[in-house]
Amino acid sequence: MSSSRSDPGDNRKVIDYWENAHAMGDADTFLAHPMVQAYVSIRADRSLAARLDVAGDEIERRTSPGDRVVSVGCGAAGKEMVLAQRFPDRQFVGLDIAEGTLANGRDTAAEKGIANLDLEVGDFNDLRLQVDSVAMILGLGAIHHVANLEAFWTECGRALRPGGSVVAQEYVGPSRFQWTRAQLELCNAAMDELVPEDHKVHHTVVERVPVEIMLELDPSEAVRSDEILATCREQMEVVDYRGAGCSLLQPILVDQLHTFEPRNWRHNRILAELFAREDELMRAGVLGDSFAMFVAT
Repeated sequence: MSSSRSDPGDNRKVIDYWENAHAMGDADTFLAHPMVQAYVSIRADRSLAARLDVAGDEIERRTSPGDRVVSVGCGAAGKEMVLAQRFPDRQFVGLDIAEGTLANGRDTAAEKGIANLDLEVGDFNDLRLQVDSVAMILGLGAIHHVANLEAFWTECGRALRPGGSVVAQEYVGPSRFQWTRAQLELCNAAMDELVPEDHKVHHTVVERVPVEIMLELDPSEAVRSDEILATCREQMEVVDYRGAGCSLLQPILVDQLHTFEPRNWRHNRILAELFAREDELMRAGVLGDSFAMFVAT
């Protein structure tokens, strides 16, 4: 955008905004608002089912009792615990590189009495699984941290037993959140026209965060996110794809969504206007999906 739109402090605001978003877990924070959850669910699944419930439905459909399900980049394994409790007859394995985080997850799982979840140290940039040993591999907001996508998909293919699948719910938008020129123009137009000033508590202009700042915050954040689907299709067959949009919403609303009170209908009307604008632009082919769920075999 032209420099006339911003004052000298704007770049610092943008950097602060991404530091805060990173600390809170950007994608999960953005998608946590009930109105955004509803929009994403209707767009992707034509229902109000929660994302984790949809992943669970795929586990039910594509695995059987006794099967092994591996989730990469599980962190403290909150999502994996929910799924393990839903399917006590499947064996879940969560992989993450942070032993301390896994230890916390193990303690929580033990407190909850979850016996069918193992949390193990594993690097999904150097994934090592036994051949034909897994019925399903889950990527619940983690694959966009994978730099070596080609090797990752190769290992997924080796590890999956015949008929096995990868189920991914991922950010697939511009790598390093380097919004396209079209996104910047359309987001700023929508922000000017549809978003009142009292909701612009952190940023009034959507701008790209400098890549060097992104690298300081997290070298793996959205490292090759816009290549996830293409590299997957080179080695596997994507048998189901459900786009969730958000290419207009995310740059505008991240770290500002908390100003929209779900029980305030004036706030909800503003969000609905943003949803309608994004839908119109996506139908016109101007914008694509920044979030998606897909199944690959």
